[in-house]
Parts: sequence; C-alpha cells; structure tokens
Amino acid sequence: MFLPRDAFPSGVTMDRSSSRFGSILLPVLLALFAVLLVATGADTGVADAGVASAQRSGAGPALVAPVVPVLQGPVDDETYIVGPGDRFSITVWGQGVASHLVTVTPEGELVIPSVATIPVAGKLLREAKVDVTRNLEFFYHNVEVSVSLVGLRSMLVNVLGGVDVPGSYVGTALDLAGELVRKAGGLVRGASSRNIKITRRNGQEHRVDLVQYRNTGDVAANPPILDGDVIFVPHAVEFVYIEGAVAAPARYERVAGETVGSLIELAGGFARGAVTDSVEIRQFVDDRETRSFLVDARSPAGAGTELRDGDQVYVRELNEWRRVTRVRVEGEMERPGPYGITEGTDRLSDVVRRAGGPTTEASLEDARLIRTVPWGGPDVEFRRLQEMPVSEMTEMEYDYFRIRSRDRGTVVVDFVRALGGDESEDVLLLHGDRIVVPKRTTTVEVIGQVVDPGEVRHMPGKRYDYYVKEAGGYGSSARKGRVRVVSGSTGEWMYAKSAGALSPGDVVWVPERPETDWWKVTREIAAFLTSIATVYIVVDQAMGN
Repeated sequence: MFLPRDAFPSGVTMDRSSSRFGSILLPVLLALFAVLLVATGADTGVADAGVASAQRSGAGPALVAPVVPVLQGPVDDETYIVGPGDRFSITVWGQGVASHLVTVTPEGELVIPSVATIPVAGKLLREAKVDVTRNLEFFYHNVEVSVSLVGLRSMLVNVLGGVDVPGSYVGTALDLAGELVRKAGGLVRGASSRNIKITRRNGQEHRVDLVQYRNTGDVAANPPILDGDVIFVPHAVEFVYIEGAVAAPARYERVAGETVGSLIELAGGFARGAVTDSVEIRQFVDDRETRSFLVDARSPAGAGTELRDGDQVYVRELNEWRRVTRVRVEGEMERPGPYGITEGTDRLSDVVRRAGGPTTEASLEDARLIRTVPWGGPDVEFRRLQEMPVSEMTEMEYDYFRIRSRDRGTVVVDFVRALGGDESEDVLLLHGDRIVVPKRTTTVEVIGQVVDPGEVRHMPGKRYDYYVKEAGGYGSSARKGRVRVVSGSTGEWMYAKSAGALSPGDVVWVPERPETDWWKVTREIAAFLTSIATVYIVVDQAMGN
C-alpha cells in the first residue's frame, strides 16, 4: 500500500523510478538540515557568556542565544525526559519515504502535519518514541518508522541561596543540578553541599548531595534539571565527624537519616587494616557532656545506627597491620638503596649481603650504622639544651650539644667483625636504619689555626703533632693546649695528647686563641683594687675608733 501523497512534504514526487533514489538522498539532506538548525540555535535563553557579561557590567543576566550543549555520550532514552522545545526527526518508510522535522509544542505535543498530534511532554524518551511509532503505524500500513531526537530544548532554571551569583540560568535536560550551581558561580563559604533542594514545577522536592555524588558516584544524588526547576542552596548547619582508618577522614555536613554506614561510605570506605567490628561513636548527651559506645559496622544494626549533629565516628586500625619496615644502604656498596627488613630477624650482615657487599673502594673501618631512634631512649639533657640559647650554655654544655647534634643516633658497630661472622657485632636492624659505608681514605685532615690547613697523607703510627707540622705548624693565634682529634670512624672527640696514633679519615682541629679585651681587664683590675682600698679604709677607721 502506498502512503497518502499529502503525507509527504510539498515538492516531493514519489513514483517507482524515483523511490529508490529518494530513499537514499532525502534522509541525508534532512539530517544535514537538522544539524544546521541545532547549530544556529533557533530558541533564545540565558547563556553562560551572557551571564558572565552581565556580571561584569552589573546589569544581571541577559537573554542571548544559547550555546550548543556538549554531550558526554549518546542520550539515554531510559532517563531523558521529553519536554517543550525538544526537536525530533521522524521518517516513515514504505513504498516511498516521508520525513518530518518537528518540535514539541509549548503544550507538550508533537504535531505531525496531516497525520497526528501526539502528547509527549513528561515522558521518557523511550516512551515518547514508542507512542509516536505506534500512532504512525496505526495511521499507515506496512511501513517502518524511525524517531530520533535531533535537538535538545533549552530551559530556564532559578538558582538561589548560597551561590556566588544567584539568578536565572539556562540549561538542557542533560545538565545535572550541580552544573547549574557551577554556572551560578559555585557555592559560597558556609553553603550547604549536601542539602541542596530542587523544587519541581509540580511541587515535588528532591535533595541534591554533591559530596555523595563526587565521593561515591551516586547519580541519584545529582539529578538532571527539568523545566521550571528552582534550585535553592541553604547554609550548612549540622555536621558529623569521622576519623581513623577510612579513606577520607574529615568533617562532613550531616543529612537527614545519616547513618554510620552511609558516613563510612561517604568517607571512601574502610582503609586497610580497619577494625570494623568495634567502631566508636561519640555523642553529645547535652551541650557539654559526651558519651561513647561501640557498634559493629559490619552488621545491619551497627551500620544503620543513625547519627546526630556533632557525632564523632572513630575507626581504629589494627596495631602493626602490614607495617612496612625498611633500611637504606648508602655509599660504597654494589647495590645501594632501600631494603625491606623484618625487625627482630634481619641483621646487618643480611642486608649487606643482599646489597651485593662492599665495593673495592669501601672503608669498612669507617662505616657507620645510623639509627633514628637511639637504643638508650630519649636524651633528656640533649632536649634541655635544644630549648636553650647557645649564648646561655657553658663551654662544656656547648661541646656536648654540638657533638650530640652531629652524631645523634650512631650505633657503635665494628663492620669488619660483623661481616666476618661475629654475632656480637652483627646487630639486629630496625626500621629507618641507615647503613653508610664511605670510600676508603688515605689522609688525615688538619683544620683550624695552622699555616696550611688541608689533607695530609696518613703515615702509620704518627700522632697529631706530626700532622700539625706537615700542615705548616701552628698559626700565630693557635690555642695549642686545646687541640682535639675527631675520630673518622666513630665521630668521637678526644684530647690530642691522649689520642695516640691517628687513623685515615681522622681530623685534627686546632682552635683559635680568644682575643684578650685589655680594656675590660684593666677595668676589672681597677674595680678590684678599689674594693680592696675601700675595705682597708673601713677596717682602719674601725680600729682607730
């Protein structure tokens, strides 16, 4: 059966010779025409550009041509709701082809010329397609019907409350409520992000939870807008807290019906090693007093425990759960770098072996094991000196503070014996230890008040005075009685005269003799003599009386 001739656009003739050509050409031309209509934006509304311009001028939102919406993918006909302004391409195939490009009227209907008027507003896109197809198949016989959405309607939405620029903004039925909040400049300080309210034209209300949408991907928490929506952003007034072994511990705005389970989900779920069967809830009994109780967050009853304003949720973590322990090997080793260890099991020699052993340039005599937490526990005296200005320290206190600052945490270990099989030196390693193996040196350094400070070649059996002489001898301001030797292997400071024969890497330090303030000395002597004279006069007068 042929389609009625008045069902086709004027100027289109449908005979047998042209039907095949028309069935190919017409859909292409109509599709191009539909794209041009969408791109030109026949409707008017409030666009982002117009809002931005109005904000700069202070004139408020302006009516301008809307921009073409950017789609993230195909329109979902199971969620898209049809409304006035949506444009459809309808094609009917039979012995000929008839195509219509129609727009949903303000009354919510699709008017197909000479065929039918079909109400579609408020229906899902899938439902609207089915209704149009059913009506056309009833009107015609032995035809195929194609219904496509080719243009999205623009709609005006009011965004009010705690946004930067409240007002009316244009969007499409694909825009989510959060997108309209963004167009209004975003949330102001103190605004709610979880209790945003959408009021529909029919009076229905929906809550928008932007945090739930962002943290969990719950699309229901950020619904798409509809014609005539009013989005209101209140101030955030109630909060709950979650700390401990969750992915994102923080303070969160509370929503009605908030539970332990929903808050944990909002915070990203349990972290690794979380103790889930004894989650602590801390609640306010009144404005000052609080109480605590435990819930099993794995059970429906525990997870369903409703939270009140100010409640705190604490999720504990298993002690030492999958604790990562490692040490670092530095210096003259074949494979320096970090190495995982088991505390209480791995020894110094174990890690050195895994690191490939020392290189040919390594000096095991000067190697050090540095520990971040000394075995001896906290150094109370060192802590006291840390809080004291250097100017108030005695000379002995300053020497102690300086040495401890430099070598704090060094564990005395004989690497040669430890790697040779002596278990008394092969210490157990702790997390954070550093194994430092320097390059072998053949010199002794002489610094301070000598004529030519620097490196002096080491000579076996020689004492400090030999190296001072090799460095040109003492300088004019040298304090010869306070010469010190610093051991290159242990960092120990020693009096030079008792240091014995020096080793490679040792340092000889010759301090400077302090300058004498003769004017100060003269004043002190004069004050002393004056005090003696005063005492003499007082005694003499007393004896004379």
